[in-house]
Amino acid sequence: MSTVKMRRVRVYLENGESVLAPRDVVSDMVGITEYGDLVVRYQYPYDTKGRNYLGLTRCCGADAKGCDGYTGCRFCYREIDPMLGAPLGDSDVYLRVRAS
Repeated sequence: MSTVKMRRVRVYLENGESVLAPRDVVSDMVGITEYGDLVVRYQYPYDTKGRNYLGLTRCCGADAKGCDGYTGCRFCYREIDPMLGAPLGDSDVYLRVRAS
């Protein structure tokens, strides 16, 4: 397991709550899932069905990786929600980032 700490910044959501997110994803952040995982916008459209978002783990801000029998965080290998391994759409965003 890695001991590197990522620099995180506070991002405010539409309901007034805040989450900590890695500094390098804040400009692409759309919101969070119902489980608190970060949702960011792809740089390029992923498919034609409107699933243009990627889920990142709350533990490390990394994407999903298939591990032996489970879906894990690409950075620390903790077990995560398997939904993060698939493209996400607007219906998967539980709370959006508050416009500033």
